[in-house]
Amino acid sequence: MSWEKFIFPVAELVLLVLGYLLFRRYIPVILTKIRIYLSLQEEKFSSLRESLIKLLDVSFFVLAFNLLLNFPFLGEFLERYILPVFHSNIIDTEAIKLSFYSVIKGFITFYILLLITKIIRKVIEIYITYRARGEDVASTVDILVYHFALVLIFLITLSTMGITWKLLIPIAGALGIGIGFGIQEIVNNFISGFIILISKTVKRGDWITLGDNFGKVVDIGIRTSTLRTLDNIDIIIPNSQLVSNQLINWSYVDPVVRIHIPVGVSYRSDVSLVKETLLEVAAGTPFVLDSPSPEARFIEFGSSSLNFELLVWINVKKIPIPLAKSELNYRIWSAFKEKNIEIPYPQRDVWFKNKLVIEKE
Repeated sequence: MSWEKFIFPVAELVLLVLGYLLFRRYIPVILTKIRIYLSLQEEKFSSLRESLIKLLDVSFFVLAFNLLLNFPFLGEFLERYILPVFHSNIIDTEAIKLSFYSVIKGFITFYILLLITKIIRKVIEIYITYRARGEDVASTVDILVYHFALVLIFLITLSTMGITWKLLIPIAGALGIGIGFGIQEIVNNFISGFIILISKTVKRGDWITLGDNFGKVVDIGIRTSTLRTLDNIDIIIPNSQLVSNQLINWSYVDPVVRIHIPVGVSYRSDVSLVKETLLEVAAGTPFVLDSPSPEARFIEFGSSSLNFELLVWINVKKIPIPLAKSELNYRIWSAFKEKNIEIPYPQRDVWFKNKLVIEKE
C-alpha cells in the first residue's frame, strides 16, 4: 500500500491539531487587545471568548472526524461496519427521512448555529456600546437578532435532519388554528413586544405608571416586560398591556418633570410668609432643579384652610416621584413649625335648630 495514503491524512490531521491549538491560545490574547483598545469592560468579552472557544472545539471535532475517514484501514472499517448503521433510516416516509446520522448531524448543526448567533449578538452589543448608542438600543437589536435567528436555526436544523416542508405545512396549519382559538393572547404579546422594541415608547430604565403601579422598567422581553416598584417587587406585565392600555412614561422624551405639592394653612396665616417659606424649602432641597424655577401658587380659599401648591421640577432618573414628594412634605412641615405657620384641622360650625336646653337633675 502506498505511503501517500498515510502521509496526506496524517499531515492534514497534524495541521488541523496545530491550527486548533494555535487558535485556542491566541483567541483570548486577541480579544484582550481589542478590549483594551476599545476601553470596554471585561464582562462584555468573557461571554464572546467562551463562545468562540466552544465553536472552535466543535469545529475541530467535526473536521477531525471527517479526516479520520480518509485513513485507509480506519476509514474502510467505519464505512463498512459503523456508518451504514448510522445512515439507515429510522423513519422513511415521503415527508420524513430520519436516521441516527441525520439526528446527530441536526443536533451538531443546531449547536453550531446557536454558537454563531451568540457570537454575532455579542459582536453587535460590543459595537453598539463602543459607539455609545445606549444600552436600550443594544438590548433591542439583541432581542430582534436572537428571535429572528432562532426561526432560521429551527428551519435549517429540521432540513438537516431530513424533515421536509411537506410535514411543516400541516403543522403550520394546525398552529394557525391554535392561534385563532387558544394562543392568540400569546401571539398578541409577541407582536406587541416587537412593536415596543421598534417604536421605543417604553425603554429599559424608564419610570412609568401603569394603572396603580409605579416603577422602573428593568427588562423588556419579547412576550413580557418587568416593572420593578419602589418596594423592589418585580411585576411581570404582558406586552399587550403596554401597547393597548394608557400609561404614563415619566421619562419618555425628557426625564425632567414638574410635581405638585398641595398644602393648606390657617386663615390667620400671612400668605406672603407662606409663599416665601415654600420657595425657601424648594431652594434648599438638593434634587429640586433651579431651572425652570420653582413656583408657589395660592390655589383657593378652602372651607377650613387657605390652599397653596408648591410646584418644583425634578429629574425622575435621579429620584422617583413618590420619594421626592415625601421629602418635600417633611421639609415643608419642619419649615412651617419653625415659622409658626399653622396647618389647621378641618373645622365645622354646628347650628342647633331648636333652643339648646340643659336640664339639671
